Amino acid sequence: MVSPRRFRARHIPVLLGAAILAASAPAQQAGTSYRDTLLAIQQQIQENHLEDARTLLTSAFRRYPSDGGLENLLGIVEIQQGHVDRAKQAFAEAVQHSPKLTSAYLNLARIDMKAAETNPADRREAFHLCEKVLQMEPGNAEANYNQAMLLMWEHRYEASLQVVARLDPETRRRVRVESVVCEDEVGLGHQEAANRAVAAMVANPDFGEADAMWVLPALRVAHRADLVDRLFTAANGRQQLSAAGLRILGLAQEAEGKLPEARATLERVYAMNSSDAVPLIDLTRVAAAMKDYKGALGYLAHARALEPQNASLPYEFGVICLRMGLLGEASKSMGKALRLTPDNPIYNYGMGTVLSYSADPSQGLPYLEKFHQLRPADPVGALALGTAYFRNKDFDNATTWLRKAVDDPSTSAEAHFYLGRILRAQGDFDQAIAQLTESDKLKPDQADVIAELGQVYLQKRDFPEAEKELNRALVLDANNYGANFALMQLYAFQHDPRLDEQSKKFGLIRNKTVEQNQDAMRMIEIRPEDGSGN
Repeated sequence: MVSPRRFRARHIPVLLGAAILAASAPAQQAGTSYRDTLLAIQQQIQENHLEDARTLLTSAFRRYPSDGGLENLLGIVEIQQGHVDRAKQAFAEAVQHSPKLTSAYLNLARIDMKAAETNPADRREAFHLCEKVLQMEPGNAEANYNQAMLLMWEHRYEASLQVVARLDPETRRRVRVESVVCEDEVGLGHQEAANRAVAAMVANPDFGEADAMWVLPALRVAHRADLVDRLFTAANGRQQLSAAGLRILGLAQEAEGKLPEARATLERVYAMNSSDAVPLIDLTRVAAAMKDYKGALGYLAHARALEPQNASLPYEFGVICLRMGLLGEASKSMGKALRLTPDNPIYNYGMGTVLSYSADPSQGLPYLEKFHQLRPADPVGALALGTAYFRNKDFDNATTWLRKAVDDPSTSAEAHFYLGRILRAQGDFDQAIAQLTESDKLKPDQADVIAELGQVYLQKRDFPEAEKELNRALVLDANNYGANFALMQLYAFQHDPRLDEQSKKFGLIRNKTVEQNQDAMRMIEIRPEDGSGN
C-alpha cells in the first residue's frame, strides 16, 4: 500500500510554525531573538539547506539548551537526512521538554506510521501519540486522520468511520480521507456504501493513480474488480496511467469477464515496454479465455523469446496446443519445459497426461509415477495414474489407483467417472450406473459423465433412459463425441428416421484425436496447484 506521507507532507510548514508558537519557557523569556532564530532555522529547512540549518541549531542550543522547539527542528533535519533513530530521539526530547508541543508528537507519530500498517507495536505507539495531540487539540486534522487509518489497519472499520466523522468538512473532502472511508466500507462488506465512496474519490479533483493504488489491496481482498476498473479507468481519464496501473486495469477487466477490453488494455501495456514478458503472459491467458488459441500461441512465442529459461512458458504452450488438437506439439513443448526443470511435479504431470492419451498410453506412466513420487500426498496423482492405466486397458491397476482417488473430495467425481467406464467395459452395467450416478451427483452438469451414463443404458437396451441421458448431455455440449456417437447407435437400433441426420452430424465431429484431446484436457483442467497461485 502507498505510504501516507502524501497527506502528511502538506502539514509540515504549519507544524514548523507550531514549533515557534509553542516554544518552551526559556524561549518565551528570550522573546523576539528566539523567534528570529527559529524562523531562520525554519527557512533553511524549507529551502533544503539542511547543513546550514544544523549549524544554526548547534549555535542556538548553546543559548537555549533543552529547548523543545529547537529539538523538534533538529528532529526534522535528522529525518530529512535519513537519520530516523536520531530524529526519533530528538522528537522524544522535544515532547519531554515541551509537553504541549503538538508538532513534536505528530512528528514522532509520522515515524511510527511508516511501519504501522504491518507492525502492531508501531500502530499502538502512533495511536497513543495522536491521542496526546487530540487531548490538547481535539480538532487536529492529522491526528484524527492518522487514528482513522490506524483503526482501519486494525480492521476496526466502524471505529475508523466514527473518527472520520469528527474531521472538519474541508479535511473530510480530501481524497485520501475518502479512500479511508472506501476501505472501511469495503472491509465492512457495505457494497452500496463502497460504491458511493469510490464515486466520491473519482469526483475529487485531486484524485489520481496513486489514490487508486492506495485502496487497491482492500478491493482485491473483497473481489471488487468492478471498483478497481472504475477507479483506474477514472485515473486514466485524468492522466495516462503508468504501465503498472494500466496492467491493473486490464486484469480487473479480465476478472469482470470483459475480455476484449482487457485484451486491448494489456496490448497497450505491452506496447509501453516490449521487452517485458509479463503482459504477454497476461495476453496469453486472455486470448485463451476468448478461445483464440492461435493468438495465445503467438503471445507465448514472443514471451518465450524474451524469457527462454522460463519453463512455465513452453509448458503453457503445450497446454494450448492440446486445446487445438495438436497432441504431438503439446508433448514436444512440454518436453522442453521438463528439460529446463526436470523435477517440476506439474510439468511431469502434464507430460504424463498428454502421453497417456497418445498412441502408446504407457509412455505417460513414468512421468505420472514421478509426479506421485514428488507429491505422494496429492490425490491428483492417484487419479492421473488411474486414468493412464485405464487408457492402457490395464483395468486392475486402474481400479486400484482410482479407488484411492475416490476417497478425496477434490478427485472423487472424476474417479467415479472412470470407474464407471471400466465397469461398462467389463459389462457390469448396474455397478457402472451406480458409479456414474455418483459422479453426476458430486459434480453435476458434466456432459461426458451424462453421455457415458446414456451409453450404459444403451448397452442395457433401456432405450428411453438412454435417449433421455444422451439428450441431457447434448444440451450441455452439442458436439460431445460420446453422446453423438451413442445417439447415432440408438437411432440405428430403433430404425429411427433421424438416423441419417445424426450420422451426418457425427461424421463432422468424428475424429479420434479430438476425442483423446478432449479427455486429456479434462485431466489437464484438474491439474494440481503449483504453489505459486498461478
